[in-house]
Amino acid sequence: MCFSANMSLGLGLVGIVASGITFLDKEEPKWVRIARAYAILHFSLMELIQYFGYPVAGQCGYGTNLFLSQLSTYHISFQALAIMPALATYSSDPTALKRATLIGLGLSSSFLIFNFLPNQLQLFDTKLGLTPNFIGEMISCLFMGKYHIGYSISSAYGTLVTHGSLFALAISGFLWKDNKKIATYHFAMAIMTLFVPQWFFGVTTGEAAAIYCFYSIPITISFLPVFKKFFTAQQVDDYQCDTAPERIV
Repeated sequence: MCFSANMSLGLGLVGIVASGITFLDKEEPKWVRIARAYAILHFSLMELIQYFGYPVAGQCGYGTNLFLSQLSTYHISFQALAIMPALATYSSDPTALKRATLIGLGLSSSFLIFNFLPNQLQLFDTKLGLTPNFIGEMISCLFMGKYHIGYSISSAYGTLVTHGSLFALAISGFLWKDNKKIATYHFAMAIMTLFVPQWFFGVTTGEAAAIYCFYSIPITISFLPVFKKFFTAQQVDDYQCDTAPERIV
């Protein structure tokens, strides 16, 4: 793995272009286009944050690093709202998008509120090893890891934020009817980019999370119009069902 500020900038710009292409897909309803385009744009903005973070990595607690760290905190808070509606747009359930948006809004609102609570409020003692080691009782900071920028995020109830975000990114797509293709793709990619770097490259969870954001552009490009025929649930034509000849016994 060889990462750099310029790679983050390049992927961020690619993501912005992909978001625009997705939004201009006139074959889809407005809210479907918005949901898919926003998912791509959301992670594109994180790549731009990381681009500006490289020169100030490790300068924790002040200046540009503090500002970018706070932006990263808000960005992570809104991941559920960014990804859950987009995943639901491929379901054959016409209510999936609305329900996913409401759940995502609820999760993201909770995560955002946790950012403003004292970070001493945690579900578990960090010494037990049950809490994430990049979201919780710590100073928000962008630091330089082994290969890439890493995160330290100050937040109350860090376990809820981490596992709630993991649910949104990797599992929520399975909630909706006929949505296994897109859900399975995002689940596999989330596991590969969130956990494999820790298992095989020995990076911290904070760096692994940033690596996920790096690869999230290729991941969320699955929302581009060119892929929708593959991921969208195939629905049976009601007219054909109604007019099909009766089976002769």
